[in-house]
Amino acid sequence: MIRARKSDRTKSVKIGDREFLTKGLEHSFWSDAFHNCMSVSWPRFFLGFAVYFVAINMIFAALFWFGGDCIANARPDHFADRFYFSIETLATVGYGDMHPANDYGHLVTTLEIFTGMSTLAVYTGLVFARFSRPRAKVLFADAMTLGWQDGRQMLMARIANARHSAVNEAQADIWLLFSEATAEGVRYRRFRNLALVQRRNPIFAFSWTLFHPIDETSPLFGLGRAELEEMDAFFVVIFDGLDDTSGQRVNARQGYDLQNLRFGHVFADILTTSEGGLPQLDYRMLHATEPQAEQETETSDQAEAG
Repeated sequence: MIRARKSDRTKSVKIGDREFLTKGLEHSFWSDAFHNCMSVSWPRFFLGFAVYFVAINMIFAALFWFGGDCIANARPDHFADRFYFSIETLATVGYGDMHPANDYGHLVTTLEIFTGMSTLAVYTGLVFARFSRPRAKVLFADAMTLGWQDGRQMLMARIANARHSAVNEAQADIWLLFSEATAEGVRYRRFRNLALVQRRNPIFAFSWTLFHPIDETSPLFGLGRAELEEMDAFFVVIFDGLDDTSGQRVNARQGYDLQNLRFGHVFADILTTSEGGLPQLDYRMLHATEPQAEQETETSDQAEAG
C-alpha cells in the first residue's frame, strides 16, 4: 500500500497535449525509481548515469584518500590518482600501475568491485528494458472533424501506421472527457466511451479513419461548440494492437481539445492511384481536412448554434 504524504509542492503533468497541475503529493525520484528511469528521456537517462558514475567514484576516491598510502604507486597527496584508480576498479579495467597496498585498500576495493558489479547489472537491465519496450509508431491527425458521412453526422479521427509492417488485431477507442455538476453542485470529471462504427481492424497497415455516429444514443447528440466548451470537453483516441514484427502488444494515444475539433469538415482523401495504377497512400495528406457543402453541414450548424 502506497501512502501519499502531504506536500505543498505543485507539479505540472501532461496527458497528451493537455497540462494539469497536481498538488499534495511528495514527489521523489527514489519513490518510483524504476518508472522514472523508464519514462525519462534518453539524454536525461545517460546524464543521470554520468552524474552517478562521477559521484560514486568521488566517494570511493575519498575513502582511498582517508586511508593514506593504501594505494601503491599513487602519488602522495594527489587526489586525482585515487579518483582514476577508483574508475579503473569500478570498471574492472585493472591497468596494473596502481594496486591496493594494505588491508584497508583491499577492503575498500572489494566494496567498490561489488558496487560496480551491482551497478552494471542494474544499468544493463534498464538499458535493455528501454530498448526492448514495444512502441507503436502511430501517426495521429492534428485535428478531429465533425461532419457528415454516409448520410449521418459523424465525429471522425484518423490515424496511420508509420512502419512498413502490419499491426494485427488492432483496436481503437475514442473517449469523451468532460466536467459535469451533480444536483448538489459538485463538479466531477466524467468519462464516456464513444461507440464507433468499427473499432477493430484485423490488419492495420496504412491508415484508419474512426467514425462515431452522432445519434440519439451519442453523448454528443444535440451539442454544439458552446455546450462542449461549457463542459470543458476533451477527446482521447487510444490505439492498441499486436505488432507483427516483435510479436508484442503496442499502444498509443492522442488527446484533442476543442481547438483541434473542426466543425463541418471531413478528412481529405489520403488514398490515390499512382501513374502505374497502384494504390498510393500519401502521408502528407494525413492532417488535411476540407469543408463540406453547405447542405451537408446545415444540421451541424444548427447544433452548433444551440
